[in-house]
Amino acid sequence: AARRIAVRPVLPALLAVLATLLCAAVGTLRASGSAAALAPLALAFAGASPVRPVRGAQPPTVRPAGNVQQASATEFSLALESGMPVVVDFYADWCGPCKMLVPELEEVARRLQGKVKIIKIDSDAEPELASKYRIEALPTLLFFSANSDKPLGKFEGALMRDDLQKLVEKNVFPA
Repeated sequence: AARRIAVRPVLPALLAVLATLLCAAVGTLRASGSAAALAPLALAFAGASPVRPVRGAQPPTVRPAGNVQQASATEFSLALESGMPVVVDFYADWCGPCKMLVPELEEVARRLQGKVKIIKIDSDAEPELASKYRIEALPTLLFFSANSDKPLGKFEGALMRDDLQKLVEKNVFPA
């Protein structure tokens, strides 16, 4: 008799890996203009539906609420001049792993409140910044020391809050 392999428990993990890889591919292709063709596929892997939007409905976003602030290029420059270390999360609304990172970043920002400033930048809305800092995959975290526009470190992907906090502390508070 043929042996059956249990695929069902592995499927969600496989889809999460595929979504991350697809977000990285779309991020890389964004500069060439080919990303638009892959957006429906990215949405499908991220768990969203690439169906036509309802008239007047707003698309789902990964906008933060609370300790993590949405920033434009100007606000990013002001954050770098704030005298605090800065963590920047480059994201896109269509990116599944970016959406998973929102509550994790919120918790880390709450834990490190007053010690580090955490902001989010929409890479589709600020393509010049994404290009300047060579953002090739989403989500990407950049770590800056106080009053510097040169990143101390870079991380691509999503982490759980405890690992994320360790990464932030390692990069902005080096021993």
